[in-house]
This record gives sequence, C-alpha cells and structure tokens, in this order.
Amino acid sequence: MELTPVSFGMIALGALLLVIIAAWLSRKGIFAPPFERRPLMNQTELRLFKMLRGELPAGWSVMSQVSYGAFLRNKSFKRYMSINSKRADFVLLGADLNVAAVVEYQGKGHFGNSRDSRARAENSDAVKRQALREAGIALIELPAKFDRETVTGMIQTLTTQDDKEGQRMGVKP
Repeated sequence: MELTPVSFGMIALGALLLVIIAAWLSRKGIFAPPFERRPLMNQTELRLFKMLRGELPAGWSVMSQVSYGAFLRNKSFKRYMSINSKRADFVLLGADLNVAAVVEYQGKGHFGNSRDSRARAENSDAVKRQALREAGIALIELPAKFDRETVTGMIQTLTTQDDKEGQRMGVKP
C-alpha cells in the first residue's frame, strides 16, 4: 500500500484526534493514577515521635511535618518563600501552644546519595537554622542514631529553659 498525501493527512488527523482525546481524559482524571495514602512518618520518625510525646511535660504537644511557613513569617516575600515550603520534622508546642522548639531528625537518607543532594540538604539546613535563630526558636538536631536518654536530656534542657524564661517574664509554668 502506497501512502498518498490524502491517506497520510487522514492518519495524522486521526493521531492528533487521539492525542487530544487522551489529554482531555487525563485532565478529567480517567488516565491519572489515583491518590494513595502513605505514612506520615517512617518507622524511626514514629519511634522518635512517641519518645517526644512521652517526655514532654503536661500541656505540651508535638506535631510532625509542619511547614516552616505555618509558624514563621517575614515581611520580605523573598525571605518568606525561602522557608515556606520547607518542613520541620517535629514542632514542639509549649503549654501556651506557641512554638517552643523544632526537632530535625537527620536520618540516614537526610543528605541523599550524591554530592549535589548533600549540598542541597546542607543549604536547606542552613536556611532553617538561620530562620529559627532570627525567630528565637530553639533547634534540636538529632543524628541518625539516637537513644531515649538523648531525647530525655534534650526535653529536660528545653523545658527547664522555658520555665526559666517564663518566670523571668512573670508567667507561671
């Protein structure tokens, strides 16, 4: 069978029509894969979450995977956007429900597998540290390997400092 300009045009038109229909159906979600539930934390993060929750004083709370933009603000749009999409592994809220500290868990995969991913992670960590320092929020960075004693000591130090600051300001713990 010889391909004439008319038959070639018909094939091209048919292919274009199929592409348009497929694009329209994918926008409708017919060809798109469905959303699936996934765990908010991996097993080590879950273990840490439970430790933090167990060590915090009465009235304190722990939240996971919180956007830095949810608890930090900046008048400069550019500076705000530099932290807005970053996530804190854990945010510790004092009894007054204000952010008392951020806990960043530097798990095995934190720095990635390449020089570029490590550089990106280090840069992101530096931006987070600077923003928290400017806002006066404590940052606790935990290495991939940690134990209950480390977490207990960290919480005791944090809550003791918080009690002292509250007493200086005339707030009763």
